[in-house]
Amino acid sequence: MTKKYIVDLSVDERGYLEEFTTTGRHAADQITRARILLKADRNQLGGSGCDVEISAALDVGIATVERVRRRFVEIGLVVRQG
Repeated sequence: MTKKYIVDLSVDERGYLEEFTTTGRHAADQITRARILLKADRNQLGGSGCDVEISAALDVGIATVERVRRRFVEIGLVVRQG
């Protein structure tokens, strides 16, 4: 089945997410969402991971991966302050 929501991160977005997941103090759910986007990015080496692989690697449900993909495509990268 073809994915409806394709994550296509820009260089700046990818850099921000990589920094977000490795520095500072952030909520665990925010870090998990960032890691999902990084693994779902079709511009990475080897292409994007499938939802099943991503959910297994990050110990989240497939629905969570699908939801994060959909939100990114529909809304974009939302940065919360605080």
